[in-house]
Amino acid sequence: MSSAYDRDKLVELFGDDPHTLAEVEREFLDTARGAEREITGTDDLAAIARVAHRLKGASGMIGAAALRQIAEAVERAAKAEDLPSVRRLHGMFSQEVRRVAEQAGVTVD
Repeated sequence: MSSAYDRDKLVELFGDDPHTLAEVEREFLDTARGAEREITGTDDLAAIARVAHRLKGASGMIGAAALRQIAEAVERAAKAEDLPSVRRLHGMFSQEVRRVAEQAGVTVD
């Protein structure tokens, strides 16, 4: 199975300091989990599109290609006012957030 994100991309952006990298990973995961809660906690498609767009950018920054693609699909579905598709994508979204957390060595609640 491929990596959930490209740690080399983080090193390129932030340097090779383990403390800094761990902090960036924690902040990203906080963002991803917050996005997950926000998306599942509302039927407001405009809000879902905004949060998915933010996560798409953050995922791209750390090289989390699969999560970026899922966030992009959620954003597209929300903009198309397709709530059933947003809900169907939730399982993949959650699984990919867990994969990123596991690779980063961060415990998942």
